[in-house]
Amino acid sequence: MFTNKKSLLALSIASVFALSGCFSDDDGNDYAPPGPGPDPEVVVQPEAPVEIGAVVYGNIVDVEDSATLPSTVTFYEAGVASENIVDVDGNVTATVESEDGSFVFQLKDGADIDEVTAVVTSEGYVSKSFILDLTEFGSDDISLTLGLTSEDNVAVFTSEPVALTGGSSATEIKVPVMGDDGASSSEVTIPANTVLQDANGDPVTGSVTVKLTTAKPGSASFAAIIPEGLNEPNATTVLKPAGVTSVEMLNADGVKVKQFSSPINVNMAVETGTAGPLALSSNDEDTGKWAQETEQVTVASDIGSFTTSHLTLFAGSVSAPVCGSPITFNFDGDAIPNPSGLTLSLLSTDGSKSYNVKGNNFTISQGKISRAGISNESTAVVQLTDVEGNVWFESDDEVALCTAGVGQAVAATLVNPIDPVSETLSITAVCSNDDSVSIGASGALVKYKLGNKGSKVAKGDGAGNYALNNMVSGEDYTVTVKYKKSLSSIADATFTVTADGTDDTRSESLVCPTSTGGTGGTGGN
Repeated sequence: MFTNKKSLLALSIASVFALSGCFSDDDGNDYAPPGPGPDPEVVVQPEAPVEIGAVVYGNIVDVEDSATLPSTVTFYEAGVASENIVDVDGNVTATVESEDGSFVFQLKDGADIDEVTAVVTSEGYVSKSFILDLTEFGSDDISLTLGLTSEDNVAVFTSEPVALTGGSSATEIKVPVMGDDGASSSEVTIPANTVLQDANGDPVTGSVTVKLTTAKPGSASFAAIIPEGLNEPNATTVLKPAGVTSVEMLNADGVKVKQFSSPINVNMAVETGTAGPLALSSNDEDTGKWAQETEQVTVASDIGSFTTSHLTLFAGSVSAPVCGSPITFNFDGDAIPNPSGLTLSLLSTDGSKSYNVKGNNFTISQGKISRAGISNESTAVVQLTDVEGNVWFESDDEVALCTAGVGQAVAATLVNPIDPVSETLSITAVCSNDDSVSIGASGALVKYKLGNKGSKVAKGDGAGNYALNNMVSGEDYTVTVKYKKSLSSIADATFTVTADGTDDTRSESLVCPTSTGGTGGTGGN
């Protein structure tokens, strides 16, 4: 059979033209071969948050059983709400509403303050202001225990409502209170037609109730309810309260009576044998600021009397020379727990003062001696307790802090009253969008507490490991965690760990950021 060569040649030429047409741009279409595909998404490990720096952490407790109290804490400087107190996120926070009775704060960058006043209130307890010493802040944490006294342990009386017309009563208003001990008493007398005014000087309308609070002079309760800050630093004399009473008046709308059109009369019990006249001081219950009044307190039959045109807490005091040199405390025995330290409390009939101590010795400097109201012959019960209220040392009686104007050296042998256990809590943040990617949950605020006792702050190592120190062996502790910075999307956590000496672990889930990476696809064949 013969092949038709002409037909084969024509077919070959046609094929060439057909193939060349596939790669021609003559028709305006681009048929370039496909390139690499998009880079795949890769889950990225979050940046590790930096550990929280030094903090001040405190607990509001019942002075008798060290149980923490739901409370409100407001910080003041010279009677003005502080702008230097910040939370661990850097937010200015002059007021803390604490459900568990604890608070944590830091100082704003650039703040240069040595102390701040904390005004503390809790339902059913006598409100009190505390002077918080911040001179050691920054070098380490500061742990504080602030004790309030139950109204059940002092003399408190609230009157029936008294009707007012135009801000006054046509008859005399007299409200007395007498404690169960028969030795704590107080009385306020408002003359007829005296106009009761609010803080702006406007007449208070409706009806008012009068609340008087006092305590037996010289008793533990008396010392415990006296607000701190009566005396100034570096003073040559100190005031020692001999009588104290608080007078509060409110109308049905909660408006406070703060002043009067003319003076009213107040009586209060003073310590037996006290001779007058006494210096009169007033403490603003809202700001914790003390002021010296021009009036004095006259004394007769252990009752101090004075007149005033405003309402607040009042103290009648005697003056004494300040202790003339520093007071030192030397500790031996069991090691002070780290990092919380111990609370050194000085309890006397003149008042109470506490300090956070962490080393084998502690000194109250000359400037702080007058701030604490320590006179040239002061004595006090010396007590050292941990955050949970366990007593490590307590003197049998009041010991001399200062003798003939010379500060004394006080020795204390510490005994840890618990079987202590320490362990590590390791927390890992795992990416929910790729569980092979994780990071140690550093930079969190971790607190732990036993039952209704005070909270402690666990320090981190920068890799998500937190030290739970000085726990009672075998007990369950409640741990709360607040995550920060790149891990802040993780919800605050509350859980339980058992103090058994075994390290604990926990993982948290979060959506991690993504990024494109790799070489992408290779296109067609």
